[in-house]
Amino acid sequence: MPHRNAVAGILLAAMVVMTVLAGIDRHVSVLWAGALAWAAAALLWRRLRRQQRHQARWLAGIGVLGMLIGAIGGARPNLSLVVAGNQSLIGLLTAVAFLKLVATVPGEGEEPPPRGQGAVWRTLLGVHLFGAVINMSSVFLLGDRMVNRGGRRLGRRRALVLSRGFATGAFWSPFFAAMAAAVTYAPGAQVPIVVLTGLPLAAFGLWLTAREVDEQRAGNAPGAPFIGYPMRFSTLWLPCLLVTLVLVGHTLLPQWSILTWICLGAPLLTLLVLLLLRKGRGGPVQFGHYITQRLGDGASELTLFLAAGVLAAGIASVLSLAAGYLPFTEFGPAQASMLLLVIVGAAFVGVHPVIAVTVCGTWLAPLHPEPTLLAATFTMGWAIGVPAGPLSGLHLAMQGRYGISPYAFQRWNGRYIPQLLLASIIALHLQAWIRH
Repeated sequence: MPHRNAVAGILLAAMVVMTVLAGIDRHVSVLWAGALAWAAAALLWRRLRRQQRHQARWLAGIGVLGMLIGAIGGARPNLSLVVAGNQSLIGLLTAVAFLKLVATVPGEGEEPPPRGQGAVWRTLLGVHLFGAVINMSSVFLLGDRMVNRGGRRLGRRRALVLSRGFATGAFWSPFFAAMAAAVTYAPGAQVPIVVLTGLPLAAFGLWLTAREVDEQRAGNAPGAPFIGYPMRFSTLWLPCLLVTLVLVGHTLLPQWSILTWICLGAPLLTLLVLLLLRKGRGGPVQFGHYITQRLGDGASELTLFLAAGVLAAGIASVLSLAAGYLPFTEFGPAQASMLLLVIVGAAFVGVHPVIAVTVCGTWLAPLHPEPTLLAATFTMGWAIGVPAGPLSGLHLAMQGRYGISPYAFQRWNGRYIPQLLLASIIALHLQAWIRH
C-alpha cells in the first residue's frame, strides 16, 4: 500500500504540471492530465470506503449505460469528456492541497479560547477566509483544536459555525471546486462578476449564522456562551498572498485562466515558503515527502469527479438523441432561479452538487445560456446545496470525525436554507438587471 500511495502521489503531481501546461499552451492536450488522474485513481481505489466505491461505480455505470444507449441511437460517445471532463476541478483540488504543508492554524498559543459573540465572529470569519483557500481541511484544522481546548464535543453551534463558515466560501472563492465546476460547465463566464455577486450572499449567510448561534438570540441558558477558537487574522497572510499572486498574475497574463494560475501558484508558493521561511534546504525534501505520502489523501474527491465526468459523457450521449429538447427556450434570471431550486432540491435528497452541475451544465449547453449568469447559479447551488444535503462530503466527514449525524445538519439548517435561497434568487435578478 505505501508503494501504491507513493506512485499515485507522483502521478498526481505530474497531473498538476500537465494541467498547468495545458492551460498555458493550447498545443498541450489536457487529456494527458486526465490520463494521469485516472492512473492515480486506480492506484488509490483501495483507500476508498465501501460507500465511496459504490457511489463511484453507480455514477460511472450510469454514464457508461448512457453512452451505450447513445451509441445504439447513432451518437458518438465523447471520450474526451470521459478522460478529462472534470480535469479543472481535479487539478484545482490537488494543487490547493499542497497548502496544507505551510497553512498553520492561527492562534497556536496558550491563550484561553474566546467566548461570547465576539468569539462567534472570530471563528466564523476565520474558517471562512482560511477555508476560502485551503478548502475543507480548514474545518478540521480548527475543529480538532476547538474540541481539544473547548470541551470533548463539538456541539451544535460550533458545528454550524464551522460547516456554514466553510460552505459559504463556495459563493465567491475562486479556489473552491464550486468555481472550477461553474467555469467548466459555463465556459466564458466572467469570474470577477461571479465573485462580486457571491460576496454579499456569503456575508448574508455568515450574518444569519452568527445571529442564530449567539447565546441570547438562540435562547441558550445564561452562562453557556459560545466557545470559539483564538483566531488571529495576521496569520492569514498565506491565503492573502496566494490570492494576490493569482489576481496579479491573471492581470498581467489574462490569457492564462484563473484556474491555471491557482494550479501553478499554490504548489510554487508552498515550495517557496518551505525553502525561504520554514525548512531551508530541507524544504524540497518535505515537499517531496508530501507528494509521496499525503497527496493521495484526496482519493475520494478524485474518484468522485472522475466518475462524474463519465456520467456527463453518458448524459451528453443520451441528450443528443432527444432531438434538441430543452427545458427552456431562453435562459434569464427566472430560469436561473428555477435551476437553482432544482440543484438545491437534488442536494436535499442526497445528490451531490457536482453531479447536479454536471447534469444541468451538459443539458443546457445547446441553449448557449449567458455564461456568467449560469456560473453564478452553479456557485449558489453549490454553496446552498452543501448545507442542505445530508450526504454532502462535508457532513459525512464531520460525522466520521465528530460523531454528528448528517441529518442533524439538515434539521439545523431548516430556516437557513430558505433564507439563502430567497437572497440568491434576488441576487440573480439583480445581476441580470445590472448587466443588461
